[in-house]
Order: sequence, then C-alpha cells, then structure tokens
Amino acid sequence: MSRINRNTASELAAAALKDELRKGRWQEKLPGTRVLALETGVSPPVMLAALRLLEQEGWLEGGGNRKAFRVVRRGDAGPAVVEVKNRRVIFVTHADIGDLPHSTRRVIEVVRSQLLRRNWSVEIVTFDFLHAKRAHQSWDHLLPLDPAVPMIAVFGRPSIGEWAVRHKLRMLFLGGITGELPIPVVGVKSSLLVDEAMRRLTDLGHRQIVLPLCDRPPSFAASLMESVKLGLERVGVPYVSTYHTPQSDYQRPDVIWRMVDAAIARTPPTAILVLDWKELVTIACLLHQRGLRIPDDISIVLLNEQMEADWFFPKLACFRFPVQSLANQILRWIDGKSPPSSPRPTSADFEEGDSLAAPGTATG
Repeated sequence: MSRINRNTASELAAAALKDELRKGRWQEKLPGTRVLALETGVSPPVMLAALRLLEQEGWLEGGGNRKAFRVVRRGDAGPAVVEVKNRRVIFVTHADIGDLPHSTRRVIEVVRSQLLRRNWSVEIVTFDFLHAKRAHQSWDHLLPLDPAVPMIAVFGRPSIGEWAVRHKLRMLFLGGITGELPIPVVGVKSSLLVDEAMRRLTDLGHRQIVLPLCDRPPSFAASLMESVKLGLERVGVPYVSTYHTPQSDYQRPDVIWRMVDAAIARTPPTAILVLDWKELVTIACLLHQRGLRIPDDISIVLLNEQMEADWFFPKLACFRFPVQSLANQILRWIDGKSPPSSPRPTSADFEEGDSLAAPGTATG
C-alpha cells in the first residue's frame, strides 16, 4: 500500500485559492485575509499562511504592511510546471506536522510546494526517532533503502544519522544534532538566538534571567548554557546553572511549572527565555496565578517563531526565521549541490515586541 501525502490546512486553503485564480475570479487584487478566511472556513492565520505560500509560488505579490495581495498575471494555466522524471523526497518527522514549530512547518511547506511544481513526489514519514539511543532495525521497513531518495530528518539525531550512514543513504537534517557524523544540517543556530536575547536583556539591566531546558539533548543544552553563562559574565554576574538554566529530562506542563515556580521562590527572575511555545503557555499561566505582570514584573522572550505569538498580549518578543533561505539551502542539496562543509551559522531577526522592559518597572 502506498503512503498518503499529508496536506496542511494552509496548503488546502492555498489549493482552493489557486482554483479560483485559475478561473479568473480576481483580476487585480484579492479581498482581505479575514474575508477569505471566513469564506473558506479557516482561521485568519491559516489563510495568511496560504497567501504567503501562493506568493512564494509566484501566484501573488505584495501583501506587506496590511496591503492586499495582488494577482500576478500568468494566464489561465498558472505558473509553468517543469516536466521532469517523477522523483521522491521524504521528510522524516518525530511528530505530526501540526505539532512541529511554526517555522519548521513553513520551511517544509515551501520546499514541498517547489518540488511539487517540478513534479516530484513528497512524502512524510512519522515515527519517534527523537528519543532513540541507537538505530532500530524497524526503520529499514519504514523508510526506503534507496540512495537515490533524498531524506530530510526534522530535528535529526545521531541515531537516525548513523542509520543513514550505515545504509549509505542521502540524508540532511532540518535542525538537530549530528555529533561527528558527515551529515549536512540546515537550520537556525539556537545559541545565536540566546546570545541576541541575553545581550538585549542585560543591556536593559536584567541580571536574574532564567532559561528552562526541558528534554533537550546534552550537547544542545550545553551550547545554550554556555551562551547564558557568557551573557551574564559580560555584565559581571556569576552564572549558576541550577538557577539560570534549570534542566529536566521531561517536557510536561507540571515539570516546566515546577521549574519556574522554584526559580521564583529562590530568587524571582526578572526575565525568562523560552524555547517552546507549549512551555510559554504554561509559564504565562503560572505568572498570572502568581500575580506577575508581563513586562512590568517579568520580561519574556520566545526563542522561536510561532504563528500564535501574534495573538499574545502584550506583543511577544520573538524571532522571525529566514524561511525562504533555509528552504533554498534544502532545495540546493536535493539537486545535488551540497551545502558548504563549514557553512556560516544561521540566525534569525529579533522582534522586540512589548514583552520586554527594564527590571523593576512595576508601578504597584
């Protein structure tokens, strides 16, 4: 039985809009995002993602600064499709696409849309390789043992990398940790995000900064701990790992709650760095219960990009990832143009938002 290609809500919405564009429904510009969302029965963020996808495919242009998306005139046939021999690409994920970070989903969507236009078959295979200590023989039956099929492991780990190397397969990591394996990695370097966040927070006067680390690989956690340590030492503050970067082997709501609550009881932090959107939700609930206000009592920075962050009040300080650049790197690798052996670390653009303030600004 062949695998079923999975379509995200934004891809389905984009396909519906594409049908209307082919029919010539809109000649100059499209209605607003909310109007289109209401008509198609999806949320405004999903519709915006669909419009961005069509913009990347060359069907639309504009859409910045609250301006309407304009139709790119290409005739009834739409963008040309390059006719090539049908080939396969496989994304290997540890969780369903909808559970992955927003920025990761966007990269996958861009790569997928570009490959589909070139008549490639794109498949998604999901199983939990994230916590595997070593390669499993069952993976031989889940994935093709074909060196001609490029595979992109999302948040790759040495175990699946070792499996690919053993079978002489083409594999690239979209984020993750390779150890000493000769596997290319495309992704944003998280330690650079911590460096940027620490610089901005310490420049504002923050010294009691906490970055909870739940269920993070040791080497990844070590790199973030080093960034926090260097950021504090830059302003003459001694680094205490159990306070500034508490760790746990588990990622659950009760775990992150206890970690942050313990920090508040020990020495109330004036700023918290958060890696995961789910962790941020729990932390925000805890702060509300403790009567702490953002940013008057405590500043918050999300070390990621998340579509739902636009719904956070006050506007959340976060990062915007270079999605198109990351997707282009993956496409070049798929085409046989491997990334450089020593690529320049990739960072992301910081969006200050309204969740940052100097410590001690609460007015009582």
